[in-house]
Amino acid sequence: MNKTLAYCLLAALGLASAAAPALAQDWPSKPITFVVGYPAGGPVDALARALGQRLSAELKQPVVIDNKPGANEIVASQFVARSKPDGYTLFVSTEAPLTQNQFLYKKLGYVPETDLVPISQLIHVPMVLAVRPDFPAETAREFIARARARSNSEPVNYASAGVGGVTHLPMAMLGKNEGFRWNHVPYKGAAPILPDLMAGQVDATMLAVAFLGPYIVDKKIKGLAVSAEQRPKALPHVPTFKELGIKDVQAGFLIGLTGPKGLPPALAVRLANAARAVLQEQDFRDKYIDPYAYSVVASSPTAFALYLRNDRTVQEERVRASGATLD
Repeated sequence: MNKTLAYCLLAALGLASAAAPALAQDWPSKPITFVVGYPAGGPVDALARALGQRLSAELKQPVVIDNKPGANEIVASQFVARSKPDGYTLFVSTEAPLTQNQFLYKKLGYVPETDLVPISQLIHVPMVLAVRPDFPAETAREFIARARARSNSEPVNYASAGVGGVTHLPMAMLGKNEGFRWNHVPYKGAAPILPDLMAGQVDATMLAVAFLGPYIVDKKIKGLAVSAEQRPKALPHVPTFKELGIKDVQAGFLIGLTGPKGLPPALAVRLANAARAVLQEQDFRDKYIDPYAYSVVASSPTAFALYLRNDRTVQEERVRASGATLD
């Protein structure tokens, strides 16, 4: 390499390194987009909208939601991965596109470890096993007994928000642990499941307490067991799997914030800090966190990256055990 070329390369690297702090300092100067891989109305969308509204006031720029449902959040993942890493296109997602999909699909169109930059694990979301209002079971143990009895003749119809996703794998593990067969009915997101469950078109589902809680309280559907350490305030009458002596299938998921490859580290830290400040506000917790038994995590980019690295090992084993595949 001649001296002139070497000098040019060093100069370019110096300009690039100087540009990152400048970008973080000037940001934001225009609206920010939160991309969500589910239709409007589900728990991921709801938290994205609530967080976006508060951040909009904090950052003095609008935060808009762009719903891009499909393929277990892959459609949204690909869009964000190909976006400009300037902090104006961010991804609010579950762990599915970050640690699960790579074990479900042969081709993703993006590389989770490198194409999506961890910013913060925002919260952890517990889920509840629920059944249609006229299903002949009042407890999770009665549901399991019915499911076993129907395994060979008429397996229970279980609705999930997508094959291989965070609402599918828990039922796969419950069926395996408790020895019953079931019929999987996948939907495109959580919102379309609810009317079919209330109308008796499907027998059961496991979705976020935040989403199903009001309908369980109003007795439009029946809640049988919560996958959490304790009963949520929203459903004090619904026991946990642990209380019932049933092996917990870890039905829960994270909601996290990531950005496209090349997002400046200083900007990722600033975003994580801004999100943490909102999540720790008492009025925000009172309205959007505590009633649904969410656990606030609000991690740093470094801590979130470590969590995802460890979770990939867990999810690889879980997907293999479920037999789920999307190719």
